[in-house]
Amino acid sequence: MPTTAAASTMEHYSCAHCGLPVATPSLGKAPSTLDRQEIFCCHACRLVSAIVGNRQGEQGWHLFRLGIGALLAMNVMMISLLLYAGSVETQLIPLFRRILLVLSIPAMLILIPPFLSGALREISSRRFCLDFLIALGSLSAFSLSAVNAVVGSGEVYFDTATMLPVLVTLGKFIEASVKRKASELLETLETLLPRTALRVTGEGTDEVALDALQPGDLVRVRPGERVAVDGTVVEGTSSIEEAPFTGEFLPRLCRKGDAVTAGTVNGQGTLLLRADRTGSQLLLHSIADMVQQAWRAPSQSERLAQKAAMLFLPAVLLVSVGALICWSFKGLPDQALLSALSVLVVACPCTMGIATPLATSLAVARAARAGIVVRGGSVMEGIAGTGTVFFDKTGTVTSGTPVLSEMELLDPLTTRAELLGRLAALESASEHPLAAAVKAAAAACGAAPGTATQVELSAGCGISGTVTWKGVATRMWAGNASCADGDVGCEDLPGEGAVVFAGWDGRLRARLHFADPLKDDAASSLDALHRLGLTSVLLSGDRFSSAQVAAKRLGIRRVEAPSPPDRKLELIAGYIAKGRKVAMVGDGVNDAPALAAAQTGIALGTGMELAQVAGNVVILSGRLSQIPWLIALSRRAGNIIRGNLALSFAYNAVALAAAAAGLLHPLLAAVAMVVSSLTVLGNSLRIGAFPAPSALPARSRETASPQPKGVLPAMPLEEAPAAQGRCAGAGGFPA
Repeated sequence: MPTTAAASTMEHYSCAHCGLPVATPSLGKAPSTLDRQEIFCCHACRLVSAIVGNRQGEQGWHLFRLGIGALLAMNVMMISLLLYAGSVETQLIPLFRRILLVLSIPAMLILIPPFLSGALREISSRRFCLDFLIALGSLSAFSLSAVNAVVGSGEVYFDTATMLPVLVTLGKFIEASVKRKASELLETLETLLPRTALRVTGEGTDEVALDALQPGDLVRVRPGERVAVDGTVVEGTSSIEEAPFTGEFLPRLCRKGDAVTAGTVNGQGTLLLRADRTGSQLLLHSIADMVQQAWRAPSQSERLAQKAAMLFLPAVLLVSVGALICWSFKGLPDQALLSALSVLVVACPCTMGIATPLATSLAVARAARAGIVVRGGSVMEGIAGTGTVFFDKTGTVTSGTPVLSEMELLDPLTTRAELLGRLAALESASEHPLAAAVKAAAAACGAAPGTATQVELSAGCGISGTVTWKGVATRMWAGNASCADGDVGCEDLPGEGAVVFAGWDGRLRARLHFADPLKDDAASSLDALHRLGLTSVLLSGDRFSSAQVAAKRLGIRRVEAPSPPDRKLELIAGYIAKGRKVAMVGDGVNDAPALAAAQTGIALGTGMELAQVAGNVVILSGRLSQIPWLIALSRRAGNIIRGNLALSFAYNAVALAAAAAGLLHPLLAAVAMVVSSLTVLGNSLRIGAFPAPSALPARSRETASPQPKGVLPAMPLEEAPAAQGRCAGAGGFPA
């Protein structure tokens, strides 16, 4: 769908060749697919598209026209040089001028029509008018030269008239090829999909086209093949390379139940997948669509540049007419014509037109290659001005999954093995997150679980049941202090995470501390943000003491807790009301109101719910380390945009003054115009070389026989009783 700018009747589509945004007048209805294929940002893109495209018959015709036109123009230039050098006898000069006229007529008929048609389109769409300026300058030089050649007086400028469109066309060919790089990302994404897939049915395995796949189909992926669907692993274990989506160069180990994305590469194992999304619903297509929508949505600086470009044409015409009049009053008609032509030719509105959209498009594409979807050029520009970043705690700076971080054995006769074995048995039927942490710790330490019967759950209290361990059955309980029936030592403790008490035979046996560990890259990412000059605020629905412990480890000075969704929204609105630019980082679902309220909402997630995420920035890998990288990229893009605009305005001011003063020949002016465009393009292409995110510890990377982070370390569990006191676990999460 087109993006309509505020207070404007212009609609923005993508150039059919280079993919840059193109402003066209509102037609009251969306153009057809065929019409969209005919939308180009400049004459060069239209010509290049026709030459390199697959439209039958047009390729040879356009190349033939350009070759013949250039050949005629070069002959005109050679004969003109003879006249300029005085190598032609005086009586032969009229003949040579008529020869130039004869050669110039077919050259003009071949070279000028594309510029005339482009000028008409530009005027009708109220866009930049480079084609109009070139057509006007070339036709003016040809018309005056033709009259002088027929009359036999004055100077002729057939070389200027014919070489102008040749030089500009060649320059624009180079420019169009460079601009094409901005849209290579989308084509690269499309090529990630395989042509066929192996569909598994009750009758066997068939190789089918991707269009034949439907959600629910079973698809087999052999080693080294690309995944054809967004799906879930049903059978098999293998590593998956996800670099195009997450920016991670290390593969991810996938087992039964794990999600995989179309376009990723399978490793050494064979996987059987159940298709969840196929066709246009694939994450791959969602990313491409969002990048295209981002390109079509003009940013604020782009709108300003477009307005300046629309005012540029009348200003150039006024300067050209002024130069013509001034030099004519001085009695130098030839100089008057050359100066007027030079002004028309040297003017380069295209530098203003491409200064912003090319830079923002390349920045959006560079972010997408790193696994970050930025929904709009204005969003990319706005990220650079961010001063304060709000972070949700659970699931954003922490893993979101509690782990058993520490055990205090309060009974000298109780061993770690017995405690974990009994707890694992008691919690075996529970789906509570703390129960999962206990079972993971028992498995990691090799504790043999007992068996549990008559298990009872008490809401808001805990769990109890009869646990048989080593052949002895006892009544056991685990939960908060209210479960202990007055046992000594069951007071709630301040600090991070939850505390669970456990006991049996009427005695308190242990106190267990649980923590939500920080992500591997959380501390380094926050440190990088602070070095960039940003301040951070931690928001948490948890108790203040728990949030404060996490904030201290991350170097965050301000903590707002407990902060339910409405409180988060209120805090962000308060900062914005004070004129501050803020970003909110959350999981994209629970923090949706806050993400939508912030100028920049950064959602972390796998991307499988990409279309539903409230943030205008989505980090597919969920890595916090990509946030400071994105801010640095946005700042680089902003610097390049400002540099492009400054270069464009400075060039046009100096070039127009020099041309009006008679210091530039029209052909040199044409070369200067092309060089200025290529300079802006080259400056913008620096964004594509922006370094990749630093290789910080990756999230959810697994190896063979992995040791779960944050759980008690594996060690021999002898039956000797443990000394009374604290038995700290691995992972660095003290109470």
